[in-house]
Amino acid sequence: MTLADAQVREETLDPQRSFCVSAPAGSGKTELLTQRLLALLVRVERPEQVLAITFTRKAAAEMRDRLLAKLDAARSNEPVSEPHEQQTRALALAVLAHARERGWSLDGEQLNLRTIDSLCADLT
Repeated sequence: MTLADAQVREETLDPQRSFCVSAPAGSGKTELLTQRLLALLVRVERPEQVLAITFTRKAAAEMRDRLLAKLDAARSNEPVSEPHEQQTRALALAVLAHARERGWSLDGEQLNLRTIDSLCADLT
């Protein structure tokens, strides 16, 4: 990863900014989205306040599973070595501390990861 790439990845964690990420398969887009969700979760009173929208139920389920896996890995202190993994771990630990302070259970049901169709159905 180049310095410019690392800087852009760091900037995407700023909740005051919006981003469109376009990159090839295997480049870390899902990891980046996971990091962004973790960064947002430490800023809210309830986890439901963070919304991530996907096109398919499969993608929403995968995102939920990845997010929960990162939180579980942080809870159990699984070793990480790569810089992006260390970044994710730090964010996950911050979310866990924030969740303890607010009494969140952080099960998959509290996470607001949905499809466009389910969001529209709820709005109507």
